[in-house]
Amino acid sequence: MALVLEYGTDKTTLAMIGEKAGYSRGLATYRFGSKGGLYDALCKAISRHWLEYLKQGVGDKVGIDAMCAALDTIYKFEQESSDEARALQILYSGAASPSAEYQQTAVGIRRRQKSDVADWVRRGQDAGQVRADVKPDEVAAQYVAYISGMTYLWMMSPDSFDFSVANEVMKRHLRDSLTAD
Repeated sequence: MALVLEYGTDKTTLAMIGEKAGYSRGLATYRFGSKGGLYDALCKAISRHWLEYLKQGVGDKVGIDAMCAALDTIYKFEQESSDEARALQILYSGAASPSAEYQQTAVGIRRRQKSDVADWVRRGQDAGQVRADVKPDEVAAQYVAYISGMTYLWMMSPDSFDFSVANEVMKRHLRDSLTAD
Protein backbone atom coordinates (compact mmCIF):
# COMPACT_ATOMS: atom_id res chain seq x y z
CA MET A 1 0.00 0.00 0.00
CA ALA A 2 2.83 2.39 0.82
CA LEU A 3 4.32 1.93 -2.65
CA VAL A 4 0.96 2.46 -4.36
CA LEU A 5 0.54 5.66 -2.38
CA GLU A 6 4.02 6.86 -3.32
CA TYR A 7 4.31 5.69 -6.94
CA GLY A 8 0.80 4.77 -8.09
CA THR A 9 -0.21 1.55 -9.78
CA ASP A 10 1.79 2.04 -12.98
CA LYS A 11 5.20 2.83 -11.50
CA THR A 12 5.14 0.32 -8.65
CA THR A 13 6.96 -2.88 -9.60
CA LEU A 14 7.03 -6.36 -8.15
CA ALA A 15 10.76 -5.87 -7.51
CA MET A 16 9.94 -2.79 -5.40
CA ILE A 17 7.23 -4.71 -3.57
CA GLY A 18 9.57 -7.61 -2.83
CA GLU A 19 12.30 -5.28 -1.63
CA LYS A 20 9.92 -3.28 0.58
CA ALA A 21 8.59 -6.52 2.10
CA GLY A 22 12.09 -7.90 2.58
CA TYR A 23 11.52 -10.71 0.09
CA SER A 24 12.52 -11.42 -3.48
CA ARG A 25 10.49 -10.35 -6.47
CA GLY A 26 9.87 -14.00 -7.18
CA LEU A 27 8.02 -14.48 -3.91
CA ALA A 28 5.62 -11.63 -4.68
CA THR A 29 5.03 -13.12 -8.13
CA TYR A 30 4.52 -16.58 -6.63
CA ARG A 31 2.07 -15.29 -4.01
CA PHE A 32 0.00 -12.98 -6.23
CA GLY A 33 0.80 -14.12 -9.77
CA SER A 34 1.27 -10.58 -11.00
CA LYS A 35 1.17 -6.96 -9.98
CA GLY A 36 -2.53 -6.96 -10.92
CA GLY A 37 -3.08 -9.94 -8.64
CA LEU A 38 -1.47 -8.05 -5.78
CA TYR A 39 -3.63 -4.99 -6.50
CA ASP A 40 -6.70 -7.22 -6.58
CA ALA A 41 -5.80 -8.61 -3.13
CA LEU A 42 -5.09 -5.12 -1.78
CA CYS A 43 -8.38 -3.79 -3.16
CA LYS A 44 -10.28 -6.63 -1.51
CA ALA A 45 -8.46 -6.23 1.82
CA ILE A 46 -9.11 -2.50 2.05
CA SER A 47 -12.71 -3.01 0.98
CA ARG A 48 -13.24 -5.58 3.74
CA HIS A 49 -11.93 -3.06 6.27
CA TRP A 50 -14.19 -0.37 4.80
CA LEU A 51 -17.21 -2.71 5.10
CA GLU A 52 -16.50 -3.11 8.83
CA TYR A 53 -16.67 0.68 9.16
CA LEU A 54 -19.84 0.83 7.09
CA LYS A 55 -21.65 -1.86 9.07
CA GLN A 56 -20.77 -0.10 12.29
CA GLY A 57 -21.78 3.33 11.00
CA VAL A 58 -25.04 2.35 9.30
CA GLY A 59 -26.18 -0.45 11.59
CA ASP A 60 -29.85 -1.20 11.00
CA LYS A 61 -30.74 2.19 9.52
CA VAL A 62 -32.68 2.31 6.26
CA GLY A 63 -33.49 4.87 3.59
CA ILE A 64 -32.23 8.40 3.98
CA ASP A 65 -30.92 7.69 7.48
CA ALA A 66 -28.73 4.87 6.12
CA MET A 67 -27.41 7.00 3.24
CA CYS A 68 -26.60 9.89 5.59
CA ALA A 69 -24.92 7.55 8.06
CA ALA A 70 -22.87 6.07 5.21
CA LEU A 71 -21.71 9.57 4.21
CA ASP A 72 -20.60 10.22 7.78
CA THR A 73 -18.84 6.84 7.79
CA ILE A 74 -16.98 7.65 4.58
CA TYR A 75 -15.74 10.85 6.17
CA LYS A 76 -14.72 8.96 9.33
CA PHE A 77 -12.89 6.30 7.29
CA GLU A 78 -11.02 8.92 5.32
CA GLN A 79 -10.03 10.68 8.55
CA GLU A 80 -9.04 7.58 10.52
CA SER A 81 -7.76 5.38 7.67
CA SER A 82 -6.69 7.98 5.14
CA ASP A 83 -3.90 5.86 3.65
CA GLU A 84 -6.34 3.04 2.96
CA ALA A 85 -8.93 5.44 1.55
CA ARG A 86 -6.33 7.06 -0.71
CA ALA A 87 -4.91 3.70 -1.84
CA LEU A 88 -8.39 2.40 -2.64
CA GLN A 89 -9.13 5.48 -4.75
CA ILE A 90 -5.83 5.02 -6.61
CA LEU A 91 -6.69 1.36 -7.19
CA TYR A 92 -10.18 2.26 -8.45
CA SER A 93 -8.66 4.79 -10.83
CA GLY A 94 -6.17 2.20 -12.08
CA ALA A 95 -8.99 -0.32 -12.51
CA ALA A 96 -10.53 1.96 -15.14
CA SER A 97 -7.71 0.98 -17.49
CA PRO A 98 -8.91 -1.62 -20.01
CA SER A 99 -5.89 -3.80 -19.23
CA ALA A 100 -6.28 -3.72 -15.43
CA GLU A 101 -6.23 -7.30 -14.13
CA TYR A 102 -8.31 -6.35 -11.11
CA GLN A 103 -10.99 -4.42 -12.98
CA GLN A 104 -13.66 -7.04 -12.26
CA THR A 105 -13.00 -6.74 -8.53
CA ALA A 106 -13.48 -2.96 -8.63
CA VAL A 107 -16.60 -3.33 -10.79
CA GLY A 108 -17.96 -5.93 -8.37
CA ILE A 109 -17.36 -3.66 -5.38
CA ARG A 110 -19.19 -0.77 -7.08
CA ARG A 111 -22.03 -3.12 -8.05
CA ARG A 112 -22.32 -4.22 -4.43
CA GLN A 113 -22.36 -0.60 -3.26
CA LYS A 114 -25.20 0.23 -5.64
CA SER A 115 -27.11 -2.86 -4.55
CA ASP A 116 -26.76 -1.92 -0.87
CA VAL A 117 -27.94 1.65 -1.49
CA ALA A 118 -30.89 0.46 -3.60
CA ASP A 119 -31.83 -1.88 -0.75
CA TRP A 120 -31.66 1.01 1.75
CA VAL A 121 -33.97 3.02 -0.51
CA ARG A 122 -36.46 0.13 -0.92
CA ARG A 123 -36.49 -0.50 2.81
CA GLY A 124 -36.92 3.25 3.39
CA GLN A 125 -39.88 3.20 1.03
CA ASP A 126 -41.37 0.24 2.89
CA ALA A 127 -40.96 2.17 6.16
CA GLY A 128 -42.64 5.25 4.67
CA GLN A 129 -39.46 7.35 4.97
CA VAL A 130 -38.59 7.55 1.24
CA ARG A 131 -40.98 8.74 -1.47
CA ALA A 132 -42.69 5.83 -3.23
CA ASP A 133 -42.19 7.34 -6.70
CA VAL A 134 -38.37 7.26 -6.68
CA LYS A 135 -36.58 4.42 -8.40
CA PRO A 136 -34.14 2.76 -5.97
CA ASP A 137 -31.66 1.71 -8.66
CA GLU A 138 -31.49 5.24 -10.09
CA VAL A 139 -30.98 6.77 -6.64
CA ALA A 140 -28.28 4.18 -5.93
CA ALA A 141 -26.42 4.91 -9.17
CA GLN A 142 -26.45 8.65 -8.45
CA TYR A 143 -25.41 8.14 -4.84
CA VAL A 144 -22.44 5.89 -5.72
CA ALA A 145 -21.40 8.32 -8.46
CA TYR A 146 -21.55 11.15 -5.93
CA ILE A 147 -19.45 9.39 -3.30
CA SER A 148 -16.95 8.32 -5.98
CA GLY A 149 -16.63 11.88 -7.22
CA MET A 150 -16.47 13.31 -3.73
CA THR A 151 -13.68 10.91 -2.80
CA TYR A 152 -11.84 11.75 -6.03
CA LEU A 153 -12.03 15.49 -5.28
CA TRP A 154 -10.73 14.87 -1.75
CA MET A 155 -7.82 12.88 -3.20
CA MET A 156 -6.92 15.51 -5.78
CA SER A 157 -7.23 18.56 -3.51
CA PRO A 158 -7.28 17.56 0.15
CA ASP A 159 -6.38 21.08 1.26
CA SER A 160 -9.12 22.83 -0.71
CA PHE A 161 -11.94 20.27 -0.60
CA ASP A 162 -14.01 20.43 2.59
CA PHE A 163 -15.38 16.94 2.98
CA SER A 164 -17.58 17.82 5.96
CA VAL A 165 -19.30 20.63 4.05
CA ALA A 166 -19.84 18.38 1.01
CA ASN A 167 -21.35 15.76 3.33
CA GLU A 168 -23.79 18.21 4.87
CA VAL A 169 -24.85 19.52 1.46
CA MET A 170 -25.45 16.00 0.19
CA LYS A 171 -27.39 15.00 3.29
CA ARG A 172 -29.62 18.05 2.88
CA HIS A 173 -30.12 17.18 -0.79
CA LEU A 174 -31.06 13.59 0.07
CA ARG A 175 -33.61 14.76 2.63
CA ASP A 176 -35.06 17.41 0.32
CA SER A 177 -35.38 15.13 -2.69
CA LEU A 178 -36.31 11.78 -1.14
CA THR A 179 -38.33 12.40 2.02
CA ALA A 180 -41.89 11.08 1.85
CA ASP A 181 -44.62 13.61 2.63
